[in-house]
Amino acid sequence: MIVMTATGCIGAVDRGDFEDIVHERGGGLVSTLPNEAIAALRERLSVNDFQVGVIMLTAPNSSQFRLVVPDQPDQLTRFLDGKHDFAGPQAVARMRIRVPQQPEQLDDYSFAHGALSTPSPVRVAASDDLDGESFAVSEVTGLSRVEEIVDTAIARSGLDNGYVSVILVNRFGRDVLITVNVISPRAEAIAQFDSTGAFIRVQRA
Repeated sequence: MIVMTATGCIGAVDRGDFEDIVHERGGGLVSTLPNEAIAALRERLSVNDFQVGVIMLTAPNSSQFRLVVPDQPDQLTRFLDGKHDFAGPQAVARMRIRVPQQPEQLDDYSFAHGALSTPSPVRVAASDDLDGESFAVSEVTGLSRVEEIVDTAIARSGLDNGYVSVILVNRFGRDVLITVNVISPRAEAIAQFDSTGAFIRVQRA
């Protein structure tokens, strides 16, 4: 796992060179991040499984954070409009979940540096279709293949010096998809995978 710091150099490696190394390795996102976040939340909630509407993994040093999602579903729009600060120096897993004992309620959690945040309550409108937008976190077995997903997304994007800034998991209609945002100095691409991590398609943004 790559650990980012805010200093100008890391050992004998210049800060800029270090960031280049991170980008060459896909942006720094690995399976440990979502797996530990989910395990921590299961322990916090005292459940084996839980319902989630959005999972977002942001790469370390995501100061260049950009996000482009085709046919963006309503629950993702509401999540992104929630005034979150997604840019930061460390890799972060964010999850919007249904409260197990009160499934009509939503909470946001974040996980970084091995620590799970306290819940942040989310307002739910009467028109929000929580049943149609949510899925069991256990369905997304592809989160144990993040490194492979990142490598495939970068290779399929065809972008020079591309790296992954963000991975999203959410429902698109009946399907739960993993969406990967690949960015480069000149272009962006979106790669999509099914819930098991199998590649589906890629398109330039």
